[in-house]
Amino acid sequence: MKRMIIVMLTAIVAGTAVPGCSEETKTAGDPMLVVRENIRAMNSRDLEKTMATIDEQSESYDKTKELARQLFAAYDLRYELDSANVIEKTEEEAKVECVQTTRKVSGPAFRDNRIRIVHLLRNVDGEWKIYGSQMKKIDYLD
Repeated sequence: MKRMIIVMLTAIVAGTAVPGCSEETKTAGDPMLVVRENIRAMNSRDLEKTMATIDEQSESYDKTKELARQLFAAYDLRYELDSANVIEKTEEEAKVECVQTTRKVSGPAFRDNRIRIVHLLRNVDGEWKIYGSQMKKIDYLD
């Protein structure tokens, strides 16, 4: 059960949170860039950059921040974005479906996995932010 919670946590943090561009303006027009930035921030274990990809109005914002803090303290995980596609997009919201692989580099027990997840992003003052995520499928690699 504890392992499942950890896997769900990594999905939520990486999902409610993934960008690679360091300048905020680079995430303004394309929700995919936010997803990629979130992954980069997670791989760097950078709490500030990870949370910068998440909508502060999300009901899970504070919980996600605390869980990410705990995750970064206990684990070194490597996240790979295997695929990502915008499946819906309006001026206010977008949905991005991703396949993500997470592997443990160091830390306590963890099951390497591949998940299919859909991120809901909202346009906040001209910038896309991850508002929430829904895991659709998980495959354990071990």
